[in-house]
Amino acid sequence: SLKEPHSDLATTSAMLLVVPRRSVTTTMVLRFLSSGAPWTTPPDPPILQPPVGPPAAAATTTPGPSRLPTPPCDDDDDDDLRADIARNPTVFGKLLRREAPVRVLYDDAEFFAFRNIRDYAALAGLVIPKRFAPQDPDGLEPAEAYLYIVSRMRDVALDVLRAEQPEALAARDYKLRFHRPPFASVTHLHLHVLAPASAFPPWTTFVFAAPTPWAVDVDTVIRRLERRAAAQKRNNTR
Repeated sequence: SLKEPHSDLATTSAMLLVVPRRSVTTTMVLRFLSSGAPWTTPPDPPILQPPVGPPAAAATTTPGPSRLPTPPCDDDDDDDLRADIARNPTVFGKLLRREAPVRVLYDDAEFFAFRNIRDYAALAGLVIPKRFAPQDPDGLEPAEAYLYIVSRMRDVALDVLRAEQPEALAARDYKLRFHRPPFASVTHLHLHVLAPASAFPPWTTFVFAAPTPWAVDVDTVIRRLERRAAAQKRNNTR
């Protein structure tokens, strides 16, 4: 069992050693398990109060990908989205620009889903917003904007399951999970869609389904965003 990993480090480490994936992520996992660090979920980030006084002058920086996805609604927004995709430095930017092979599962004006190159499960898909957003499911701000984004990512994931694994969807035999930094290999926000969970190999169970601090369920992220968005609204009306 992985419910109390620090009480059985040898078993957990042996589980990793039998899997032919020795990567930076695996090294970090082993380091975490051997550190004796608390097995806890990170707390909600603090609600930021609006600044008092005139706004500070904007810093002059080289433009990078937008940190806040917003749905395109006119030609100017479409141009802005194209520019955001053009300067996206991640591998997902390459996929959106079709500079690398990709097996598309879903595609609309705001979101994109595709097959993972890693065979974590019979269905191993990824859902991303087309605009760059940070892979930080515990720290997405502003909460109200990201509540929309993450909720839509979940909707797209369910559409993918409906098309690719309808029996797993009906039986709720799936996982929709985010990796937390530093355990995510791509910094662009992405949601893993995995099914059927009942047939996961040991590595997939360990990486996605075990009670660990490096992955979090999409519904947990949505509930936390709902609480933060409500708190921010209350603060703004005072």
